[in-house]
Amino acid sequence: MKNALPSHLSHQAALAVILHESSPHYDGVQRVRAATTRRSSAGRRTSNLLYPFLSAPSEQLPMIAERVQRAVANVAPIDGGFASLSQFQHSARRATVFLAPDASTHDALVSLQAKLQAAFPECDHDKRAFAPHLTLGQAEGGVQATAALRSAMEAQLLPLPPWAIASVVVLERNGRDDPFRVVHQVPLRG
Repeated sequence: MKNALPSHLSHQAALAVILHESSPHYDGVQRVRAATTRRSSAGRRTSNLLYPFLSAPSEQLPMIAERVQRAVANVAPIDGGFASLSQFQHSARRATVFLAPDASTHDALVSLQAKLQAAFPECDHDKRAFAPHLTLGQAEGGVQATAALRSAMEAQLLPLPPWAIASVVVLERNGRDDPFRVVHQVPLRG
């Protein structure tokens, strides 16, 4: 089997930062995502920090919460700037379009992710370099479809002023078609 997931990890769990419903950008981002995501589980506005994460996190919350709190004890809230669009090209016909962080937000999220990775060394299945982003949707149909989707998203969302990243959340879902739900939140206090 190709790169099988170890039993202690799950694609049904993640550590992430989220765009909270109180953000002035929430409705616009939600409208774009609702029109462009392939399944309901993609509906939460997240930037995953560790994914896949520990299996059944709601059954391990005291241990997870303590490790996250220790990892972020000296991390202050981040003024998140996601001011441009970019994409991950999966094939000639399919791409994921996302909001890309500005340089300071990128560096702050990379630092935060590294602290969490050190606190959860067993969550090391994904060997790719961490690339902070806020997924907006998938484009299918090649270069022209991706360009059209990006143009429509830019018109609806940009410029996007900074938003406060004030906590790390533990996310869990019951299956790939279920939306992630927040099962625990750890504030960034610095």
